[in-house]
Amino acid sequence: MDLRTLRPSIDAPAVINLLELIDADAIVGLEHAFRVRHYDTGQTLFQTGDACRCICVVLSGAVGLYFQSEDGHEVIFSEMRAGDMIGEIELMLGSAHSASAVVCAPTRMLEIDKAAFARLASQPQVVEFFFRSCARKLRSAIRFAEGIALHPIETRLARLLLDLAEQHGQPSHQGILIEKTISQNRMGQLINASRPRVNAQLQAWKAKQIIETHRNRILIRNPDYLRRRSQWDPPLKETL
Repeated sequence: MDLRTLRPSIDAPAVINLLELIDADAIVGLEHAFRVRHYDTGQTLFQTGDACRCICVVLSGAVGLYFQSEDGHEVIFSEMRAGDMIGEIELMLGSAHSASAVVCAPTRMLEIDKAAFARLASQPQVVEFFFRSCARKLRSAIRFAEGIALHPIETRLARLLLDLAEQHGQPSHQGILIEKTISQNRMGQLINASRPRVNAQLQAWKAKQIIETHRNRILIRNPDYLRRRSQWDPPLKETL
């Protein structure tokens, strides 16, 4: 596969920059070690304990990394988006997958054979991309753990809505409209809360005119209120 043909269809500038910087000589003879695969919403990529067979780079869409409780409840602790890498930690540790992964939206991924990635890792720009991916994943896991350990559902849900607004929000004269449709079940998975508790909190905010719903989308009418409840500053644009 000629990696240059991927550039027009990639949503993440960081991946485009990486492909532009890779030395063409470094992938001579490795064309068959790269492939792009398409996944539908709800597909399982792997489960806890599965062997890590390749390194994946998300080109578009989203993949949720999750744990499953004894009662079958899925808790998503990190959502991989365009530009994120999956499998790099397992490769570095030589271990099986320590979490499960499910496709959260129609997704395209570049899959790289482990031997090919090991060869690419001799290039500084690939190493930099590798460590930035690990850093993003670690930051996401720390934020999730801190929210679960220290904060009530109101704080965790406020943080989720602010993050969705940062990623998918469109400013309007009424506030910030989150263009991405997300179910209450999904919200619960992302903050480790039941759907009834998520619904109760959303209804309380609607009664206070903090938020509204428009065609299954959430309009944040008072983002300052959510920022105060979140107990953190508005999410920063990705700089890694």
